[in-house]
Amino acid sequence: MRKRIITSFAVSLVAALLATQGAYGLNLDISGVGHVSVDRADNGVESSTYVASNSSRLGVSGDQDLVEGLLAVFQYETGVDLTGRGENDGNGGASSSGQLFTRTRDAFVGLSGGFGKLILGRLGGLNQWVYDYNLFGDQVGDLGNIWGGTGLFGRVDNTIQYSTPDISGFKAALTYAPEEGVDDSKVYVVKADYGTGGVKVGGAYMSQGTGMPDEHTAFALTGSYSAGNFSVGGGYQDESDIGGVSGNDRDGFTIGASFNIGNGALKGQYTKTSGTGSESDADQFAIGYDHHINDSATVYIAYAKTKNDDTVTFSANDYGHGDNVGAGAPGADPNAVSLGFVYKFKARVWPR
Repeated sequence: MRKRIITSFAVSLVAALLATQGAYGLNLDISGVGHVSVDRADNGVESSTYVASNSSRLGVSGDQDLVEGLLAVFQYETGVDLTGRGENDGNGGASSSGQLFTRTRDAFVGLSGGFGKLILGRLGGLNQWVYDYNLFGDQVGDLGNIWGGTGLFGRVDNTIQYSTPDISGFKAALTYAPEEGVDDSKVYVVKADYGTGGVKVGGAYMSQGTGMPDEHTAFALTGSYSAGNFSVGGGYQDESDIGGVSGNDRDGFTIGASFNIGNGALKGQYTKTSGTGSESDADQFAIGYDHHINDSATVYIAYAKTKNDDTVTFSANDYGHGDNVGAGAPGADPNAVSLGFVYKFKARVWPR
């Protein structure tokens, strides 16, 4: 009886708070992605079948008027593992095996107005540009398998970010994470974008502290063009002093294209990376078809293969994709074929 009274009181209190907040312009949304697939993955040494949860997520977001022209903005988003595996679900790894909720994704709170937006939380590093034109995001063949395969942070903890308002298609963001007691560990990212019509271009620079005098840095350019049923795009990324090792450099490029056919899209993408050492290059090939059942649901089939030189171990199903099998040995050529289903939703909770 006591528990029922407490529960009823809590529900009534939440409803009352929402009603009160509604008078002050609160907008509250809930959103999520459920992405599962059946993969036949080969690490270049042996193969197996997997059922994977791939960057599935759940979050709430919104804003509220504070004073005229100034909003409080927020997002609280967590990874969700629909298979119970936890630490290998595409959300960046966590000690959560057997649990539904895995790891914090993009999460923040801050202020927005005519000056732009200032937020604090866990925010994108490499993720700010790896998805600019990435036809296989969270699928096998994700561009991040290569561009993120050297240790660049996809997301950065303890960050402060300022982003400009959109100015005739141009916008920019500066992201900074302080050392917090660990020397030579600060991170900062500068990202700029411009879009008009079907043309989009972007540029990014990231400096990632390694705890050593040399910082791991990356510079990237991206671009794409879409017209009617066709799109084409790609990018270039250059890294220096990977892992804090002076002279350990790497550069590479990607190019891809997609063509809409009925309710689906046929797509292909090629990525190459070259290191400074001998036998340190890798190539990734990916091809797939996405069939859009409606705006919320997609089924797809994708195949990816990564060809590694003798000293490197890039994967074909790592970045954003669960049950990464990696490369079984240096020089191995991992590949994967995947049949997947993606369901997305977003609903306004308040006001209704």
